[in-house]
Amino acid sequence: MEQLTWEQVCAMLPRRKRDAQKGNFGRLLCITGSGNMPGACALSTTAALRSGAGLVTVATAAENPARLASAMPEAMWLPMQTDGGGFLRCQENQAKLAPHLARANAVLLGCGLGVTEHTRALVAWVLEQAACPVVLDADGLNCLGDCISINRRMGTDWILTPHPGEMARLTGQSIGQIQGNRTACATQFARRYPSVTLVLKGAGTLVAQGSRLAQNPTGNPGMSRGGSGDVLAGMIAALAAQGLSPWEAACAGVYLHGMAGDAAAAQFSEQAMLPRDLLACLPAVFLRLERFRDQHGTG
Repeated sequence: MEQLTWEQVCAMLPRRKRDAQKGNFGRLLCITGSGNMPGACALSTTAALRSGAGLVTVATAAENPARLASAMPEAMWLPMQTDGGGFLRCQENQAKLAPHLARANAVLLGCGLGVTEHTRALVAWVLEQAACPVVLDADGLNCLGDCISINRRMGTDWILTPHPGEMARLTGQSIGQIQGNRTACATQFARRYPSVTLVLKGAGTLVAQGSRLAQNPTGNPGMSRGGSGDVLAGMIAALAAQGLSPWEAACAGVYLHGMAGDAAAAQFSEQAMLPRDLLACLPAVFLRLERFRDQHGTG
């Protein structure tokens, strides 16, 4: 197992050319946020924007754009039909989603989505249709259960970002079994599903792909609260949309996310820091990365 390093991560992110335009940095489609969980949509979208995606389109419950767009004017909004509980329907939204899905360079699926018959069907449909990397987080993972076998017949790369509880539901093991041997659990799962890059979150987050395994050294216990994972998912999806391989997007995402968490803890304390503070710390993290590359000629 390798340990991720700052030097490796700096080399993974390409430099932006002077004549670049927004189309060079990818189209990201985020399918996130029920009517009851707009916060997950907000955190993941802001993280994606802060991580450099060129064009971000957010497909979310119809009431969410009015709540969120003023805070994220850079995003484009795609209101979705919902059921009586505010959860996205499947068949009724397919025609609206299809052209955006066809153009996307990456998809973020699941943050605040909820688990219903419709959202399960929507997750399965998106996975069948996507021709680009798909980041599955939170309820995207919880809806995946019965259709994870799709991975074995699809060539699409998936990046799965479970915490131990979600990993337990995916594998049928207990949380104790997952945590008792995280390394074996991650490697066995990644080998079983060849188009998966697995991000097993927790202290010393693991990234596994096939026979490859890396551990992240950044981050702290202050990040252990609802919303931190939404920030991570948005970051990884944005990096994948910009052309990083699923392995690179996952490794760079967890490392930089942990750095932002460490900066937030230093400023606010592990006790008082919030996931939104990670977003506030991201610009300084990326500035440090750019300065390092300028000094060492990497990237």
